[in-house]
Amino acid sequence: MNIGLTLAHWQCEQVIKKHSATFYRAFSTIQDKHRRQGIFAVYAFCRYVDDLIDEHHDLKGLHTYKSELDDFVKGYQKKGFRWLALDDTRKRFYADEKAFIPFYEMIEGQEFDAHPVRIETMDQLLKYADLVASSVGKMLLPMLAPNSQKDLSPFAVSLGRAFQLTNILRDIGEDYRRDRIYLPSILMKQYGYTEKDLKAQRVNPDFINVWENIAKIAEANYREAETWIAFFPNDIRFSLHASLVLYRAILDVIRRERYQVMNQKIYVSQVEKTKLLQALKENQSVKI
Repeated sequence: MNIGLTLAHWQCEQVIKKHSATFYRAFSTIQDKHRRQGIFAVYAFCRYVDDLIDEHHDLKGLHTYKSELDDFVKGYQKKGFRWLALDDTRKRFYADEKAFIPFYEMIEGQEFDAHPVRIETMDQLLKYADLVASSVGKMLLPMLAPNSQKDLSPFAVSLGRAFQLTNILRDIGEDYRRDRIYLPSILMKQYGYTEKDLKAQRVNPDFINVWENIAKIAEANYREAETWIAFFPNDIRFSLHASLVLYRAILDVIRRERYQVMNQKIYVSQVEKTKLLQALKENQSVKI
């Protein structure tokens, strides 16, 4: 038994447990411990990259971590629990260096966030979502469906876009205070919502039109991702579907809260999560 490796995997699990209760709840029930540990290792990597920019504003640190990734991909063992756990994951699930392309995409997306953000078109927004979110799905596919003969990357793209657009719609006020406007300027102009309105935190019909336009695209991606779940192994389908259902519910909660996303972070309550999961279990039982 490798005590250092066991500790590294435990530390990765604590990272996801602390920072993403939704994903932890969805994936901690996976029976195969190596697949479960691989998912936690990937999350720990992504969380660290995200925190370098969002929490520490450390672009130099991000570049240093990118250099460490270069060395790691070449086969050099790096220090730290994240690299130790990810190395174990690589040996078990990643066939070659191409598997690390999404890791670089994630870093590219965070480099974009290191500067004031202005998005012009929906295509640009979806490209950004692909870098910071769909990339994560691609990282996870070898653990989610290790023996699949089918290309499941469309699932990763659709779900990543859905998740990221949901994050953006939930965090509009917080992002603006970080000098980030992810609402496409063309869309804002179309509905007559200005940056001045955003600065004034106006939640008016124009804002709601912009928000709903993006929400509909998110929901279309949720529906597309849902069609791919049947191609995953039986033991992972419920976890994938649960993560989708729980995250999609954020949009409905925001609507119920009258789109008040400027000064509060809206969550799905534990009671509602329990109800949604119970309904999902009952629906799957009926299908069976």
